[in-house]
Amino acid sequence: NIASLEGLLHHPLRKLRFEGTESSGRMPPKSKAEVLSDLGMACFKKGDTAKSIGFFEQSLKLAEEDTSNPLVVTLLLNMGVAHTVQGDMAASLQSLERALTLQERELGAEHVDLIGTLQNLTVVSSKLGETEKAVKYMQRAGEIEGGAKLRAKVQQLEAEKAQEGPRITEVTDAA
Repeated sequence: NIASLEGLLHHPLRKLRFEGTESSGRMPPKSKAEVLSDLGMACFKKGDTAKSIGFFEQSLKLAEEDTSNPLVVTLLLNMGVAHTVQGDMAASLQSLERALTLQERELGAEHVDLIGTLQNLTVVSSKLGETEKAVKYMQRAGEIEGGAKLRAKVQQLEAEKAQEGPRITEVTDAA
């Protein structure tokens, strides 16, 4: 179902301010890689996954010229989902595993942004009949999610404790 898979696609948001944009309020023009990625997204949303993969591949070649470009991971994830829709699980697995490797290197092995990639890898591995691999991906996603929830709860409790302020205790003169 393409409509439900659209939510799995990642689309980079322009969060950074570039020099010269503060005064004009306009964003700089998109790079050729970003335009090709956008075309791939548009094709995917219209149901033309083969064409979307072509645009994603072209964009990836350009984006890979800059090893720190976050668009590379986005494209690999989008290609993985598009290949899944087409039924090409081997290609999907390859794209998703490569995206996971880059995410781990950039974000760390326990970052919550890995959960979606691990969940996608669980589905693809399962469809390929690689049950043990699927279980490992699923367990890892659960461990990361559980750790994130635990850290959030600890932060909440610490914030509540900090808001309580100093405690007043009775002091008696024992002398």
